[in-house]
Amino acid sequence: MLLDEIYFLARYTPFWAIPVFLIGGEFCYIFWTRKKMKLAFFSGFLSLTSFICAIGYYVAGGPEKTVDKLMHFIWYFFY
Repeated sequence: MLLDEIYFLARYTPFWAIPVFLIGGEFCYIFWTRKKMKLAFFSGFLSLTSFICAIGYYVAGGPEKTVDKLMHFIWYFFY
């Protein structure tokens, strides 16, 4: 089920968001210096998105509270 994967990604956000943030930032710099702006903006957007997800994870309160708040958000707006 799709929601199980979303809850899994929300619970383990630091394990994917921090490496994606670092790798995306590095590729953004590499593409920026080579004047490949579309790839630089895509990498920068990916890096910024993962950074915001990591900040949201810590603001929400860790793995248990993040999944609980996400579950309530999804149920409130979609069901």
